[in-house]
Amino acid sequence: MFQSWKKSLIATAILGAAVSTTVANAEGKKVLNVGCEGAFAPFTYIDNDGNITGFDIDLIKVIGEDLGYEVKINVLPFDGLIPSLKLGNIDLIISGFTISEERAKQVDFSDPYYLCGMSYVIEKKNAKKYDSYEKLDGHNICTQLAATGTNFTQKFLTKSKDKIFNSPPETYIELGNGACVAAIHDKPVNDFFLTKDTSGKFTSIEIKKHIDKEYYGIAVQKGNQKLLKEINRGLKEVAENGKFEKVSKDWFGHNILDTLKEE
Repeated sequence: MFQSWKKSLIATAILGAAVSTTVANAEGKKVLNVGCEGAFAPFTYIDNDGNITGFDIDLIKVIGEDLGYEVKINVLPFDGLIPSLKLGNIDLIISGFTISEERAKQVDFSDPYYLCGMSYVIEKKNAKKYDSYEKLDGHNICTQLAATGTNFTQKFLTKSKDKIFNSPPETYIELGNGACVAAIHDKPVNDFFLTKDTSGKFTSIEIKKHIDKEYYGIAVQKGNQKLLKEINRGLKEVAENGKFEKVSKDWFGHNILDTLKEE
């Protein structure tokens, strides 16, 4: 299992070196340069064949189709997404990207399309010992650079030492090696890891206290109201014409738009 994660990390590095920006393709069709990271399964990740895939990839493709764009995917390190957007190397970010006040100072966000929670992966043998996140305080925690898990530990687990990595797969490898007691991420990321893990060593515990509602959105360059309106229109259209539901059921077995109705 860990070998497949390692392949994903290598493929991410290779694809990340090939970012380009174009306005139109040879046929004159508008091109939408999309930025994502390659190790945030099930939203954006490199599969075993070296291709970028995930729910967000399929979602932006159907949105682009409805809006008349050719969609080009650019895989980047997670902490390089906002800088690339600000430089104009990409047109938007979609990568399980949490809407936050801090990020909103640098980018503009679309309407939300998913309400997400957080959890931590832990070895089953330690599940009773660390059955609440407060009990993790003072221990090594694996998190992702510039992600909400790191923000959470720095705010609520102040006695812990964060071991910060570029992607979730790296944190799971370190967890399996005993370098930390838990890996904190968005809940669907941890859930996807557990469905693919063949070791049977791990389980996850949901974090319910002190968690602000976390929404995923699509980020565009600050002030780009034209594209922002298009993206919001595209989100609305695919929600109404059934394309969002189809993509969602393919990946999750249900329509994740329903999470917005449950708040």
